[in-house]
Amino acid sequence: MLLKPKAKNARAKRFLVNRDPKIVENGKTALFVRGSTTSQVILDTLKDLYSLRKPDAINFTKKNEIHPFDSETSIEFFARKNDSSLFAVGMHSKKRPHNLILGRTFNYSILDMIELGVER
Repeated sequence: MLLKPKAKNARAKRFLVNRDPKIVENGKTALFVRGSTTSQVILDTLKDLYSLRKPDAINFTKKNEIHPFDSETSIEFFARKNDSSLFAVGMHSKKRPHNLILGRTFNYSILDMIELGVER
């Protein structure tokens, strides 16, 4: 059996109570992340997907050095920090133009990902 961490102050206690199992769980939160280079097509696609998931979504507007297939640590960090289980990363390069990566996490580690090409 795993030991449950003890809270040292009221703020930490509220945080731990929020993470406890519930009878009715919270909805799945989605992250929408810009890559280091993104085209306008991908930005519009991310914006449209964000508007569909709006109450349960977090949009990152700044550029991030993220390569989910090479290193998943940054996605796992963002998922843990924002308590999210779904993510979308948009990138653009000469080799893979208008690239969109959709994925899901379980227990803050990447479960699966799919890479899609978006056309105009």
